[in-house]
Amino acid sequence: MEEQRIWILPEFLASQIAAGEVVQRPESVVKELVENALDAGATTIAITVHNAGKRLLHVVDNGCGMSRADLALCIRRHATSKIRSVEDLHRIRTLGFRGEALASIAAVSQLEIRTRRAEEPIGWRLLSEPETEPRIEPYAGEVGTQVLVRNLFYNIPARRKFLRSDVTEFRLIADTVTRFVLGHLTVRFVLADERALILDVAPGTLLERFAALFGEELAGRMIPIETEREGFRIWGILGHPECARPTRAQQFLFLNRRWIQHKGLSHAVYTAYEHLLESGTYPIFVLHLELDPERVDVNVHPQKHEVKFEDERQAFAAVLQAVTEALRQHHLAPVVSLQAVQDPIVVEHTGQGQPLLVNRLTGELITPPQVPPRSQGQFPRGRVPTPLQRVHPQVKATPSETAPPFPELERGIRCWQVHNTYIFWETPEGIRIVDQHVAHERILYERFRRRWESKQAVPQRLLFPLPLSLSPALVLVVEELWDILRSLGFEFQHLPSGGVELVAVPSDIPAGHEEQFLIEVLEAGAEGADPQHSVVERLLATLACKAAIKAGQPLSEHEMVTLVTELQQCTMPYVCPHGRPVVVELPREELDRLFERKPVPGAGVEPARGLHPTGF
Repeated sequence: MEEQRIWILPEFLASQIAAGEVVQRPESVVKELVENALDAGATTIAITVHNAGKRLLHVVDNGCGMSRADLALCIRRHATSKIRSVEDLHRIRTLGFRGEALASIAAVSQLEIRTRRAEEPIGWRLLSEPETEPRIEPYAGEVGTQVLVRNLFYNIPARRKFLRSDVTEFRLIADTVTRFVLGHLTVRFVLADERALILDVAPGTLLERFAALFGEELAGRMIPIETEREGFRIWGILGHPECARPTRAQQFLFLNRRWIQHKGLSHAVYTAYEHLLESGTYPIFVLHLELDPERVDVNVHPQKHEVKFEDERQAFAAVLQAVTEALRQHHLAPVVSLQAVQDPIVVEHTGQGQPLLVNRLTGELITPPQVPPRSQGQFPRGRVPTPLQRVHPQVKATPSETAPPFPELERGIRCWQVHNTYIFWETPEGIRIVDQHVAHERILYERFRRRWESKQAVPQRLLFPLPLSLSPALVLVVEELWDILRSLGFEFQHLPSGGVELVAVPSDIPAGHEEQFLIEVLEAGAEGADPQHSVVERLLATLACKAAIKAGQPLSEHEMVTLVTELQQCTMPYVCPHGRPVVVELPREELDRLFERKPVPGAGVEPARGLHPTGF
């Protein structure tokens, strides 16, 4: 008899495998249960978490509840009240629709559901454990549904072992609740753990909810957006460019009230901001899109975070135009023409055939002393200099192995500043240029790193403790990184309300910017990997970047000399912690070539006539 090598998996094993696609961690359970509550018409949803959801997740809502028959079916796979036909699948208007969430949760936990409908005098309670028949018994309670998920993954030790720390897992839950708060403005959300109330947000406007989560000051810098185009209704709030963050942590995109991740739409927003932001920063936004459900497919990923539009280009263009127009109305975005840019300088001819240069943009006539003859109707262009040589060695190598010693300032040589951004000084070989911001960033990074490695951070205590307006997720980041932040010079103390206040900061942080600096450092830390070294590196680089002097800040000659001198003492003075070059060299030969001057052998470097070194 031929050996059989294919067989049908037992139902309990198939359910555990399927559960892995839907229930990846405690945050996944919270997401699915809250979506069910919202689909049930709840106006109040309370989430209680014990041991970061590993021991208990308790979600209570005041929705429509379930009958006994519905309760018996709800934990079976593919049981749902959301769709009945293929046509329904093409116009999904609910958050859930697959009928897999409760079945997946029941397969990996000890599940209890309590529910009562308004039209019934009593409710019902279901008790379920994997590989056992569920029990249903009468229940006396309020209208709505309560779901208690105990001992998540207790029957799958491998999955439970790979969960992250309690603080990290709870922060992920807080992030998910934050998205629900910003996506469903008429619903009250409450979040608590076994120790304290974390979040309680009443119904309100989008701006009011944003202020409750991220503080009144940041909310005051938000720009409203509301428009309709190409069948899309686009509304929400956009952050002022000055509020840009080093991470995408405060970017929220919703489609028909569902939080989504869509690289194309996020890129559309970034494109509208492109010329308004510093390099390496990202805009803040909470953007809602509403359109006919038949024009979008949400059945793409088990987590339902990814969607596909009927016309992706149209969606991109609608968001880009809406955001650009909103920024332009607040005099933030320049007017950009989509037509091809024409050369502003054209050649015209007088009646005598003499060529004239005309500025197309102004109508101004430009008559040079000598105009070369035309060649195929084109006025000959000047020579374009080759790119400057950038000193940019590999970051991991030692300076002695990769680059010559950093150029020192010779005694008596003066520095001068151009556009309050770049520091110039003359050398026998030509001119060297330093970007003052990235140079100071490198200096501070190495200074902070030495303090952290030696455990000798010198915190500067604030005159008065500063209460922090942090989102629930960032409060948890403070808890998670408490020891690391203390080693960098930040000190905190807990408030009775459950928040924290700042009592000391690193000595290099400018006064008046403590909270802003801390928030950006926390956002960088929240995106760090688990290994402590990676988190510390990101924190040190972010702290140095935010504390460094900025482009456009005027410096005295003494300050310029001090900056360059301190830069010379760095172990890697050629690049900032983010890899940008610090120093650029413009050789004498390049200067001569630009002016088409033949170099004079042995000639020293002299300032051009009529120009003083400090006035360049």
